[in-house]
Amino acid sequence: MKKILAILATLTLSLTACADRQHLIEYSELPAQAQNFIQKYFNVSDIAYVERERDGLHNEFKVYLKNATEIDFDYHGNLESIDCQISPVPEGIVPQLIVDFVRLHHPDNFIVEYSIDHRSLEVELSNGFTLVFDMEGNFIRIDD
Repeated sequence: MKKILAILATLTLSLTACADRQHLIEYSELPAQAQNFIQKYFNVSDIAYVERERDGLHNEFKVYLKNATEIDFDYHGNLESIDCQISPVPEGIVPQLIVDFVRLHHPDNFIVEYSIDHRSLEVELSNGFTLVFDMEGNFIRIDD
């Protein structure tokens, strides 16, 4: 009986911890840098909702727009990724060197997703290909 109670208590705590990881928040609760990014490239009125997610010791933020665009920010408000689904990523977000590479080598496609990792930058094209670049914007490879 004690084992069952212990298992139930552990399960309840685990579920509570998972449920406590994500919260809907107001736009004004985003870090200032994330708010500045949104205001620069989008209309605040286009926001469907904003979510704060606990990731270990830090919060991460996800902004969902009415057109299905998803924008991820780290706890400081730095852009981690933007996924515009089937629309082009707004001009000025992706480094110009990468934009120029895509225009030259994939002229019939456009960038729909951009993500920043610790070691690389990635863009997904409208044809589904993912191009990987180093942190300076130099092409590394295609992932399909």
